[in-house]
Amino acid sequence: MEIYGTDLKELFANAATCLFDLTLDRKKVRVVRSVPVSLESADLPELFLDWLRELLFLFSAHSLAIRQVEIASVEPTKVQATVFGEEFDAGRHGLKVEVKTPTYHEYRIDTTDEGYQATIVLDV
Repeated sequence: MEIYGTDLKELFANAATCLFDLTLDRKKVRVVRSVPVSLESADLPELFLDWLRELLFLFSAHSLAIRQVEIASVEPTKVQATVFGEEFDAGRHGLKVEVKTPTYHEYRIDTTDEGYQATIVLDV
């Protein structure tokens, strides 16, 4: 996946959108509940991977299908956000691709003239 954002908040929000667009029919997910997410990591590259891992954990362990994300703040080692969605329903949401985890293979986050670009390979 290649993910873009004009700033870190947009990059993290776009990563969540991309991940769940790949996984299920996000348009069919209703906003029924919200879950706060607060993560700290050693640096920005680890934080971004931890963000994706946390979203996948919420989906696989708590059956949370995510429709939207609000990023309150992103610093190089910390993200504060709220995710919105409902319990996963395979009949309604479908399951396009089961993503296991983001990998380090060819992984990078770059600054560009327009903001940020993350390149990541997912283990499916």
